[in-house]
Amino acid sequence: MKVRLLLTLAGLAIGFAVPALAQEQNTVDPEVRRQIEAVQMKFDEAFNKYDAAACAAFFTQDGVEIIRTWSEGGLASGQQALEERFASVFASTPRKLSHKLLQLYPVGNDVCAISQISLPPVDATGHYVVTIFVRDADDWKVRVSYVY
Repeated sequence: MKVRLLLTLAGLAIGFAVPALAQEQNTVDPEVRRQIEAVQMKFDEAFNKYDAAACAAFFTQDGVEIIRTWSEGGLASGQQALEERFASVFASTPRKLSHKLLQLYPVGNDVCAISQISLPPVDATGHYVVTIFVRDADDWKVRVSYVY
């Protein structure tokens, strides 16, 4: 009887400990979250000033942006192509952008951010951005951004 009780208690302890350990491994440090939010805020500021070069500078040299939903859609790869895309967007339809960070996931040394965006006058409700951020010296840069 004592053995059965001991095994039951051990099973319960393991059952509660494993999910807790898994959850800890799938979380991002709060300081990293603050840094990513700051990068998104600075990107929004550059976007809202219609500064194409500054927007492209938030990406790595080989950064990629994929936009699925807007007329500017498709793939832009590399800072030069991204700068040209941003300049085209700003020239054709100036808009104001804001990100709301919803969730962060660690991906090795990188971070995957899921954000909701607001982009009036376009009704962007339900549009999201999945972004892979990588460390570049002391900064976080965008390697891939997928807007859908």
